[in-house]
Amino acid sequence: MTALKKISSIAVATAITSLSALPSAAHHSTAAFDNSRVVKLEGTITQFRWINPHASIKINGVTAGDDPDGVWTVEMTAPNVLLNEGWTRTALKQGDKVTMFVNPLRNKVVLNDGSTGGLYVGVILKDGKPLGRTDGTGAGSDR
Repeated sequence: MTALKKISSIAVATAITSLSALPSAAHHSTAAFDNSRVVKLEGTITQFRWINPHASIKINGVTAGDDPDGVWTVEMTAPNVLLNEGWTRTALKQGDKVTMFVNPLRNKVVLNDGSTGGLYVGVILKDGKPLGRTDGTGAGSDR
């Protein structure tokens, strides 16, 4: 093998190794959610999952408008981002009564489990503590 071929092979191997070490850029977007609308839900937490890559909430609630009442599945951002916003893994428990603010799905579809989908904007916890945007405006996280 000539010196030029060796150098080329090493350069290609180094480039491939370097690129494979970078975080994936194939993360999904929030385009499925209508960030021009915020739905207010008052209800009971049925599930809170503090997991990567996204925490999530299930809430059985009543909406303040024409959106469906019942169970909503609310997608959140990563737990490490939520920590910076004041969240903890014990912030919500099954049975907690809260007021949740979400951006609904753009297309009114029923999810596989029968719930309605939304993107977290904010919540008023059972003790009255607000997290996120609770003024009825704003878009959910784009992370």
